[in-house]
Amino acid sequence: MTQEEANAKAAAFEKSLNDANAAISKAATKEEVEAVQKSITGLKEEFSGFAKSEKMVELENLVKEQAESLKEQGEALTSIKMGGKNFENNFYQKVNTFVKDNFEKIKSLKSQGHGLVEMEVKAVGDITTGSATNPDGIPELVGIQQAGASNVNLRGTFVESLTNNVNTSLAAYPYTETLPKDGDFAFVAEGTAKPQIDFKIETRYANPVKIAAWVRLTDESVQDIPGLQSIARDYLRKKHDIKKQQGLLFGDGIAPNPKGATLYGRTFVAGDMATSVTNPNMMDIINAAATDVHVTHNYEDEMQYMPSLVVLNPVDFFLQFVSAKDGEGKPLYPTASLYNTVNIGGMTIIPDRVIPAGKIFVADMSKYNTTNYVGYTVKIGWINDDFIKNQFVMLAESRFHAFVKKLDEQAFIYDDIATIKDAIDAANAA
Repeated sequence: MTQEEANAKAAAFEKSLNDANAAISKAATKEEVEAVQKSITGLKEEFSGFAKSEKMVELENLVKEQAESLKEQGEALTSIKMGGKNFENNFYQKVNTFVKDNFEKIKSLKSQGHGLVEMEVKAVGDITTGSATNPDGIPELVGIQQAGASNVNLRGTFVESLTNNVNTSLAAYPYTETLPKDGDFAFVAEGTAKPQIDFKIETRYANPVKIAAWVRLTDESVQDIPGLQSIARDYLRKKHDIKKQQGLLFGDGIAPNPKGATLYGRTFVAGDMATSVTNPNMMDIINAAATDVHVTHNYEDEMQYMPSLVVLNPVDFFLQFVSAKDGEGKPLYPTASLYNTVNIGGMTIIPDRVIPAGKIFVADMSKYNTTNYVGYTVKIGWINDDFIKNQFVMLAESRFHAFVKKLDEQAFIYDDIATIKDAIDAANAA
């Protein structure tokens, strides 16, 4: 090979590496990264017969490093593309792996009579806007038998996935509100003084709350990996989430309880909507409450709140939506069925028995803030006289903050359906 041919071949290899480098930088998934890596392997084989320059070696190493660093990133992006279901499957896999990897240690605790194993599950991202409660897929588990269905039939939860959720390591979680104070902008004539404008800042702190429970395990459950998995990931986790949802909705705010969204909720104020609707139906009631939230503000120029959630008791949902008919006997809301949500005008209407019959909850739930201070944690160990009873204890707990900023309390309404209906009913005009 002549020197000229060698130089051309070297230039071609360098160009190929540059192209691979650019492709790696744009790769979004694990499969795309692996495809570029495969092409690089082919290049190495094609150009293995000549000496590479120092620059080429450096470029080749750079491509390799980028491929490795982006491989994990690609897997994460692929996970995000899969949506909320993957979040819950990820939790299932964590429990399965935790029990599998620590099963021998768990069994050894019995002979030792002491000790503890612990698993903590943190949220996947900094901010979550949704997660699936009931995945329709079955997590894969390699090496051990897959856990069967849970023996308890527990209902799902929905509230936390609608809140503004963040991770934090702060026990006292600070948040700041800015309020206009004095003055405003004005149109001014040439040569005249400009008006002064002022604002004030108020900083408040939210304290964490804890939710916890434990269950005793028999020898049989200790000997059965799927049994441990079922308890950890189904019974305890779902009971934990149900209790947490109850606190996020109805907690009285007295320590150690969180203050629930319905406790922040104010009563309906009809204002100019009073006695304005003839024969109001359920959608009139919902729209009146949503309008009240939207037009109520703490100060002039404040951004309007956008109600996104309505929760009704299933009985009210049936009476007002599922069975509602027009004058010809046709369903007023054909998409409504007893076990489905209804999406109308950008609002999600949910039937759930967490709301008492006769009540309605309307809110912009993005204004309710939750944190993951200490994520959902599972501990397995001994307490008191468990050793002589051949029993274990599995404990589950988490710590979190739950609060609404002072100004944002206007974004929540919790009132009687009948009260709102009477307030807007034209028949009640004086």
